[in-house]
Amino acid sequence: MIPYEIKYEDFKNLIALAHSDELLSHEEMILIAEKALDAGLNKTQVDEILKNHPSLVFTIPTDEATREIQLADAVYLMMADGQIHDREYQICLSYAQRLELDASYIDHAIDLVKKLWEK
Repeated sequence: MIPYEIKYEDFKNLIALAHSDELLSHEEMILIAEKALDAGLNKTQVDEILKNHPSLVFTIPTDEATREIQLADAVYLMMADGQIHDREYQICLSYAQRLELDASYIDHAIDLVKKLWEK
């Protein structure tokens, strides 16, 4: 089971990424709502994070498994609206680099999501 603190930081990271193209699509909002529920966040907490999105910065998890999960979530969110915005992609690349994960992981994750959506 993933600790609450990690889910909370993951949620904040997703909000920062979601706002990177300066608008939230309906699909991104659905994914964000699902992640908020999964993290056990209440409406007040979610509203506070959303309100403070301009000041959010990525928090780097300490263990590799959590870093991979957060990057996979970021890739999924990047693709949630059916488009891959350049700024979101660049943020994912930067995020992968800071997580000490190979950039090819992003392209691999994109391919996997596309295959899942084709089914």
